[in-house]
Amino acid sequence: MTSQDSSNGVGDQAHNPLNKAADNLQQAVNKAKDGIQQTASQVSNEAQRVSENVQHNVQQTVEQTVGKAKETITQVSTDAGRSAAEARRAMRESAYTVKESATDSLMNAAESIRREALKSENEEIVHQADQLAHSMEKAAQYLDGHTIEQIGTDATEVVKANPWQSVGIVFILGLLLGMLFGGNRD
Repeated sequence: MTSQDSSNGVGDQAHNPLNKAADNLQQAVNKAKDGIQQTASQVSNEAQRVSENVQHNVQQTVEQTVGKAKETITQVSTDAGRSAAEARRAMRESAYTVKESATDSLMNAAESIRREALKSENEEIVHQADQLAHSMEKAAQYLDGHTIEQIGTDATEVVKANPWQSVGIVFILGLLLGMLFGGNRD
C-alpha cells in the first residue's frame, strides 16, 4: 500500500496544484466578471446621468428660445402699435393742415372773386360773384368750425342722401379749383 499511497500522494499533489490553479482561475474569472458587471453598471448609471443632463439642457435651451421668441414678438407688436399710432397722428396732423389750407384758400378765393367782379362794374356779375363768394366763405367757416371726424360724417350723410348730385358737385368743384389753383397751364 505504500506504493499506492506514494502514488496516490504524488497524484494528489499533482492534482492539488491543478485544483488550486483552477480555483484561482475561477476566482479570477469571477472577479473579472464582477468587475465587468460593476463597470457596466457604472457606465449605465453614467449614461443615464448624461442623458438626464442632456435632456435638462435641451429643455432649458428650448425654454430660453421660446422665451426670447415671446419677447421678440412682444417687442415687434409694441413697435408696430407705436408705429401705427405715429402714422395716425401724422395723418391727422396732415389732414388738419390741409383743412386749414383749404379754409385759407376758400377765403382768399372768395375775396378775389369779389374784387374781380367789382372791376367789371356789371351789377349782375357782382351779385352772382357775391353769392359765390358768400358760399365759399360759408364753406370756409364750416371747415374751420368742424373736426375732421365731423366733416367725414357729414360728407357721408350728404353723399348717401344725394349720390348723383354729390358726384356732380364734386366734379364742378374740381374744375373750379383746378382753374383757380392751376393757373395758366397749357
